[in-house]
Amino acid sequence: MFPLSLHDLLAQLQFITNELAVLALFLTAAAIVLFRDWRVILLMLLAQYLAAGFLLARLVSPEIALVKVFIGALICTMIYLAARQAGYGSRQTRRSGTSLKANMRGVYRSVFGGSLAFRVLSLTMALLLAVVLSQSYPLPKLPTDVGLGTYWLILVGFFVLVSTEQPLQAAPGLLTIVTGFELLYTPLERSLTIVWLWAATTLLLAVGISYLIMIRNGGRSEGNL
Repeated sequence: MFPLSLHDLLAQLQFITNELAVLALFLTAAAIVLFRDWRVILLMLLAQYLAAGFLLARLVSPEIALVKVFIGALICTMIYLAARQAGYGSRQTRRSGTSLKANMRGVYRSVFGGSLAFRVLSLTMALLLAVVLSQSYPLPKLPTDVGLGTYWLILVGFFVLVSTEQPLQAAPGLLTIVTGFELLYTPLERSLTIVWLWAATTLLLAVGISYLIMIRNGGRSEGNL
């Protein structure tokens, strides 16, 4: 029995509509802002790549979507290994309850101003702005819901990027922006050569991010950053 082709696989996934994939983009981007554990954030980033790949398979071609998902999985793996190499999370199980609680309070205050209400408010404002932009300036060759998701990814990514100086925290925001621009640009230029060049550029960006994560932490364990 021969393995399923990409087209056959997509046929098996017909129950996943574009609306569900766009919803996944919204949820994963919001989770990147709201969650603290870097491992959960990387998992959400991977899920975001899968959702974007599914949309690209519907909008462009399964081959381009496969490139997107493959590069996304490779990027998440690279960042995970860089974070582990830098010592993130390596000591959290050996800390006492009191020191761990004090450390978590310090992280809570330092990330995004230390206010959950502020982050929720920022996400609400980003959503409203994305709705206004998608209605006032609809993106070419994109369905309305996908255009809304594209604006959402770019706005949320910028919020994450400007809200922290730590590479491990900023990286998901930057990569979310890149995913948004890929959803915008790929339907306009469907050449596989351009797709691979863009993928290579994104991969080089991830290499730079991984390097910054390792040298910025300097081998110190930061726990749930």
